[in-house]
Order: sequence, then C-alpha cells, then structure tokens
Amino acid sequence: MNDYQIYNTALYLRLSKEDELNGQSESINNQRDFLTKYVLEQGWNIAGVYIDDGYSGLNFDRPDFKRMLADIEKKKINLVITKDLSRLGRDYIDTGYYLERYFPTKKIRYIALNDGIDTTKDGGNNDISPFKAVINDMYAKDISKKTRAAFDIKRQNGQFIGGFAPYGYKKDPHNKNKLVIDEVAGEVVKRIYSLYFNGESMGSIAKCFNDENVLSPAKYKNKTTTYKSKISKWSLWTPETIRWILTNPTYIGNLTQKRQEKINYKLQKYRNVPSDEWIIVAGTHEALIDKKDFDFVQELLHKKILHYNMPEKAVHLLNGLVFCKDCGVKMTYKRDKQKRMCVFCSTYARHGATFCSNNLISEETLENYIFNELRKVAKKSLNEGFYEQFARVNFIETNNEEKDLIVRRLSEIKNIIISLYDDKIRGIIDEELFVGMSSKFNSEKSRLTGRLVQIESQMSKSANKFDYKDIIKKIANFEVIDRNILVKLINKVEVSKDKQIFITYNFCIPKLLSKNGVNTAS
Repeated sequence: MNDYQIYNTALYLRLSKEDELNGQSESINNQRDFLTKYVLEQGWNIAGVYIDDGYSGLNFDRPDFKRMLADIEKKKINLVITKDLSRLGRDYIDTGYYLERYFPTKKIRYIALNDGIDTTKDGGNNDISPFKAVINDMYAKDISKKTRAAFDIKRQNGQFIGGFAPYGYKKDPHNKNKLVIDEVAGEVVKRIYSLYFNGESMGSIAKCFNDENVLSPAKYKNKTTTYKSKISKWSLWTPETIRWILTNPTYIGNLTQKRQEKINYKLQKYRNVPSDEWIIVAGTHEALIDKKDFDFVQELLHKKILHYNMPEKAVHLLNGLVFCKDCGVKMTYKRDKQKRMCVFCSTYARHGATFCSNNLISEETLENYIFNELRKVAKKSLNEGFYEQFARVNFIETNNEEKDLIVRRLSEIKNIIISLYDDKIRGIIDEELFVGMSSKFNSEKSRLTGRLVQIESQMSKSANKFDYKDIIKKIANFEVIDRNILVKLINKVEVSKDKQIFITYNFCIPKLLSKNGVNTAS
C-alpha cells in the first residue's frame, strides 16, 4: 500500500450503555462527525457507515460489525477506521485477532485515530496496540464489577432490578422496582403448587399445561410485554420450568434475585447460583402462595420424590421415603414376575450381590404394615375426647352463619328502600335518583332471597347427616389414605434383607411393641 492508493473507507461507530456514562463526547453523532471530517480531509471515499449503538465491546456478535465483515469479503472496503481502539472492541483476544490476522489477510488498513494506530505505518503506537487492547479489557472488567456491586445493593434493598418480572407477577406501573400480581399468570402459579402438592409430577404438570395450550412463561412474556423473541413462540412447559417456579421464594412475598449470574463479563451465558447465595428480602410484595404450602413443597422436592405414570396408580404413597437398611440407598419400584409392584434396592439392581443384598418386598405388604403401625400410634395417642371437639362442627352451623348474615342484610335493604321513598316524598331526592338507587337495592334483595331459599333447601336435606367427627376418625385410623399426611408423619422407612421394616417418624411417640422389632420411635 502507498499514500496514493484509493481507499474505500468503512466508518465503524460503536457505543455501549456503559460508554454512555462517559458523556456526550462518546456519542454516535460525535464519532461520525469526527471520522467523516478526517476521511474527507485525506481525500478518501466513504464506502459505508456501520453503527452498533447499545452493543458491548466484549464480543463481536454485533449486527453492523457483521455487515462490515460481509462487505470486506465482497471487496467493497479496504480501510476500516474507528475513533479509538476500544470502539473496535474491548476483548483483547478477539481484538488482537482482527488486528494481527484478519485485517492483514484481507489486506485491510486499520486506523484507530485517537490512539495513533495505523497498520500501514511502523511506529510505537502500533507496537503497543496489544497493551491498549489489554487495558480496554481490564476497563470493561472493572466496569462489570462495579455494575454488579451496584445491582447487588439494589437487590439487598428489596428493589426488583430485572428487565421483566418473574412469571406470575408484573412490574408496578408506578414503581418499576416493585412487583404486583399478574392475575392471569398468578392463577397458573397457584395451580402448579396445588397440583404438585397433591401428588402430580413436574413432568405430568408440564404435559397437562402443554395439552391445554396454557402459554409457557416465555410465550406469555412475549405476548404481554415488550420482550420479543422468535424462539419463544416454540417454547413449551418443561419439568425444569415447573421446578424453577416451585423453588422460587418470590411467590411467598420474599423477593428472590440473583438465582442466575453470568459466567463472566465477556460471555452471555449464565450459571445457576446455589440457593444459599440467593439475595432474598422478605415481605416486599403480595404473596401468591402460603408459606406453609411452599415449605411443604420444598420438603417434597428435598426427598426427591419420583412419580410414575401408571394407569392403576398415579403415585406410590411411600415413594421417596423407603431406604435399604443395609446400604442406605433409596429404594425404587418395579414389577415382579407375577406383575406385582415391588420395592427393591437400586444398589443391588445396578451392581449386584457384591455391593448389597437382594432386598425386595411387595408394595402392598409394605404399605399394609406401615398403615397398621400408624393405626396403632393413632389408637394409643388419640383418645375419644380428641374426636369430641369435632362433633359440634358441621355443615348446618356453617350455613346458619350465612343465613343469619343474609336475613340481617335483607332487613337493612328494606329499611333503606323505605328511607329512600320518604326522601323522594319530601323532595330531598328526585324521581330519577330514587328509581336508580331503589333498583340497585332491589337487585341485591332478589339475589340474596334466592340464596336464602337455596340454603334452607340444603339445610333441610343435610340436617344431622354431616359430622366431621366421623371423618376425622377415618383419617386418623388411616381408612382414608393421604400421601401428604404420610410425608409429614414419616421421616423414612428402612427395609432389611430379612424383610424387617424400620420406621422413623417426624414426631415423638411412646414406645410401641412390634413383632418385627421395628424401631417406631423418632
């Protein structure tokens, strides 16, 4: 190359959000004016202006930079000029690649005007360009650290700093750092907890929502916010999405942030942060889920309950609670040759008799034994006096309370209408206002009268037929089996190679005699 060569010049302009903090001198317009004046003074052609406004210099995945490279490949450009080296990029490895390899290979002259870098000239500034690239990289790293620290302070102060609210919430229109409930998505979140609480697996919940065409969080965000992504239109519910929602304390009113973070300041890739490093601030917004329900779901997740899609039984009642007494590994389920469902040691199944015994027991035998033991506990711990407290609570009393409220309100409405009529006669209110107000109260009167008739009909049919005492007795005697109750009562069940069963409860009980020498004390 020589001083008389015709140069078709690319003006490359870049400004990231961080660079905006440096003031007006770094603006796109100022860069354009500065470079245009210089190029015209040199008598060179301007082949194109390439602008990446709002893009970080830490990577080269920028739309107009790619467009410039395409024009270089088409030989439309033979000179690239930037205001300084940092406009080209701040990552010293990739910046070095373009300076030392790509541009020379394509016979491209490169100028960083303010830094005095010109690849066609020998000089000190060219020699130290790698060091300038390293300094730019260090600057970007320092800015990243400061930005993270500032964000963490806001998080610790209970301010929401995300671009979009977590599924189930939306940003308060009057305060972008506060969350309010999204009524539509919030109901889906409540349903997720209810389904999992009642034994559904994360996979089955995801499948159910996909079958019902419930919008996934990504699709919902794409539809209801400024977020736009072509990929999200294919997004479906997955077990991972369900788990993400089930483990988020934000849903009990405790703002939870920093569940993910960038791997480093150069990559747009994220890693999951351990739960003990999350930033959680309690009581920042209205809860969607009751804390007791949330804690119970965490207990279920901690036990790593496995769910099986079987037509005859959706969930094994003792799943996640049964362990091998000999090796300590959680036992799992399979069918034997007689097609009976059995619980067996997974260590033996994987590695053979060298590592553990063939501990196997039928699910029916195990469940019957456990339920009988629980019935013994109930019989010993709960006397008749315990059940008597429920004898006075019945369906009729509940209806009586509602009936009394309706009767009182009907009496109030009657007096209000009489008072309105008196005011009309005295000329205090006109005919139009009287008709409008009396119509409103007559409508309420009609609705309440219909409900009163319905209640009286129910009471006549249900009198003395619904006693909670009997229901509580059935539950306590395990005539009605509830998996959630089992998980709350039992810490673990262990099965030995000689089929002895050992139960450890989550509560203290008097020692009970057991024919298999079972330890029933917690």
